[in-house]
Amino acid sequence: MNLNTFMMQKLKVMLLAVVMIGSLGAMAQAPDAAQTPKLKEDFKKDELVSFVKASSNVEAIQMSVQQDMAKAIKDEGMTVQKFNEMAQAQQASEEGLSAESAEDQQMFAKASEKIIAIQQEIGGDIEAAIEKEGLDVQKFEQIVYAYQNSEKIKGELDGVVLELQQEQSTQPQP
Repeated sequence: MNLNTFMMQKLKVMLLAVVMIGSLGAMAQAPDAAQTPKLKEDFKKDELVSFVKASSNVEAIQMSVQQDMAKAIKDEGMTVQKFNEMAQAQQASEEGLSAESAEDQQMFAKASEKIIAIQQEIGGDIEAAIEKEGLDVQKFEQIVYAYQNSEKIKGELDGVVLELQQEQSTQPQP
């Protein structure tokens, strides 16, 4: 696997982690179609650079609590895979969990509450990591949304990641 392919996969994993943060946070709120942001595709390059750096910092924070979240799920008697399947079903439609047993729904609800509590605990750290790179949370979320919905922004972010990787590889190692 070449370096460019590796970096693109790392960006996708990193952004998936960031998207999951938003998804879990959204589970705590009632769905509201009016909250769907308008797709913006005219970000400045420095905003995209800041986004990639902030995403890396957010990923590090998220990874630090990943074991805690997995433990919370397992403590409720579920596997992480089953929890993720149910979370995806719930996001897909309101009826998404109706096919699950009452016991599974109860375990899912309790595990979700624990995960949301963990996410709330690290919310301030995530916000600080984003702001440290010169973005506000709203701008960060706009870029996440654009990444999910715009091939143009995906391409631009892929280019930024590649540039940053090339810069790092040309810097002398300590």
